[in-house]
Amino acid sequence: MRKLNLTKALKNALPYVLTLILVGIMTFVAEILGEGEIIFPEITALAIGYMVTQKQGWKVNDRRMIALIAICAVAGVLTVRYIKVGLYLEILIAFVFAQILFMFSGTTFAPMISAIVLPVMMQTKSFIYPIAAFLLTIAVVLFRRFLLKVKIRDKEYFQSVNLHAKSDVIDTAVRTICVAVVGFFAIWSGFKFAIAPPLLVAFTEFSRPKNKARNKPVKTVLLITVCAFVGAVSRYVLNMTLGLLLTVAALTATAIMLVIVHFTKMYIPPAGALTILSMIIPSESVLLYPLQILVGTAVIMLLSRLLFMKRQN
Repeated sequence: MRKLNLTKALKNALPYVLTLILVGIMTFVAEILGEGEIIFPEITALAIGYMVTQKQGWKVNDRRMIALIAICAVAGVLTVRYIKVGLYLEILIAFVFAQILFMFSGTTFAPMISAIVLPVMMQTKSFIYPIAAFLLTIAVVLFRRFLLKVKIRDKEYFQSVNLHAKSDVIDTAVRTICVAVVGFFAIWSGFKFAIAPPLLVAFTEFSRPKNKARNKPVKTVLLITVCAFVGAVSRYVLNMTLGLLLTVAALTATAIMLVIVHFTKMYIPPAGALTILSMIIPSESVLLYPLQILVGTAVIMLLSRLLFMKRQN
């Protein structure tokens, strides 16, 4: 009996272990090569939504996930390279492109939004970023297939989703207006991480019909903020103060984040991405990062409830 319980515990822990392995390899390779663009924060969100949760977080299949991340990552770098209209407008253009792609992708895979907005916000011009995002997404897919093979996760059959109905077009327009207004004030005030790419993903998901997270607004805002705080403190203390490898800080923050989502049973993928995003933001932004995330999360939750919830219900 004890052996069976131990085996079950080990199986349940495997998705968490694979997530840590993925984050550790990603961050270590980035440090060794001196290429910060290799760190793709959204990979932690993909791990939570595609491996850690019992039920898959989005209606998407392997091929579409890989393709959408790759397309958006390349589009983000091209935006920075060739559309030189200022940070605010570049972020807005990237967001609109992602929203349109989201509607016609046949999926509910919102993390593609972060894949395009992140390089714009960080002004990434290197194609190392889309290559890393592409390879890391493949790694998540392969890990998921391994979990299916050893029967730790159950196969879910994909059916294309029609998102370009009239109501979805209206939702997209309202989201865009909200991001345009909130984004203007965020960048003008110097609080640009109040519209951090994972928060734009969260806003898209919170404003979708039947979203469960917005039914628990306080818990959701606290969870996301605490995970951002864990990431910022881990980087500040372990990496910036004690001089340890960034990999140590990333692994520590990810482990704590996974413990939090496991015990709260709130598997919100953007919380994972925001944990790792704290590892690549400018060092002078680390201390105020959790506050910016708190403000941004509170605003998008309020907008999701006021502008979407009643109409969709």
